[in-house]
Amino acid sequence: MDASRLARFASQKISQCTLGRSAAQLSGLPSIGYVFLGEVPYVKALTMQKMLCRKRIDEIYSGPHRSSVPRDSRTLADCIILLEHKPVYTNGRRNHGALSSDEIARLESLGCDYVETNRGGEITFHGPGQLVAYPNLYLKDHSLGTKCYVEGLEHTIIEACARLGVDAGTIGGYPGVWASPTKKIAALGTHVQKYVTSHGFALNCTTDMKWFSEIVPCGLQGKSSTSLASILAQQGKGNVDVSVNAVLPTVVDSFSTVFGCNLLPLEDLSPKTFSTIKQLLQ
Repeated sequence: MDASRLARFASQKISQCTLGRSAAQLSGLPSIGYVFLGEVPYVKALTMQKMLCRKRIDEIYSGPHRSSVPRDSRTLADCIILLEHKPVYTNGRRNHGALSSDEIARLESLGCDYVETNRGGEITFHGPGQLVAYPNLYLKDHSLGTKCYVEGLEHTIIEACARLGVDAGTIGGYPGVWASPTKKIAALGTHVQKYVTSHGFALNCTTDMKWFSEIVPCGLQGKSSTSLASILAQQGKGNVDVSVNAVLPTVVDSFSTVFGCNLLPLEDLSPKTFSTIKQLLQ
């Protein structure tokens, strides 16, 4: 199936998907800003996310009796932070302390960091050639619950893959987005506090798969990871550019399609939010 037919197929699959929202709710959604930060060390990005979420929660719930402040009265906007990481293995909150000191030392000897985080999910890899997206959204403004929000992230990846000529989908009982019953192309792990989101998803574009062979990705025995580049090469389309920079616009547009909102460069939508993120990364 060619890329255009795949994209139409994916669009049909999500065309009726409102993520549980009514027509009236969809008509009043706020715009979201997006920013690509290039390569950022994981720990620095993690610290930035935590501080940004704290600032947003403090601002949103600063009304009388800690009630939420109207959207037009806030200075920080919803955004999607896009980036790459230097090689790092991360583990979700359920697995804190699960790896022995010897196992952590082995992973670090490969030239990777190891970090335990507050996201959902289990151990996975982040590194060059992987597009990572960290949406920072106030879900109430988008009339979304956590389950529908996660569904939207999955649909975003499915739509983006389809536009690039790769068929992907979800598998019941297994988190993430899959290119086959045994090959995961994108990992998901989210965190929501007072309806403010952090973490998100990681799409393997040109990622070196050797890093995943050192772990059991997401704790799933008998399953492995793949990338857009690997799949397209198998299709005889190895000349298609699926670098992070090339895939980024497709992911941004797919997110806009699935979530039903406008995405604008963050620097234009909210200079205050843009400068805050830059400051938090210093």
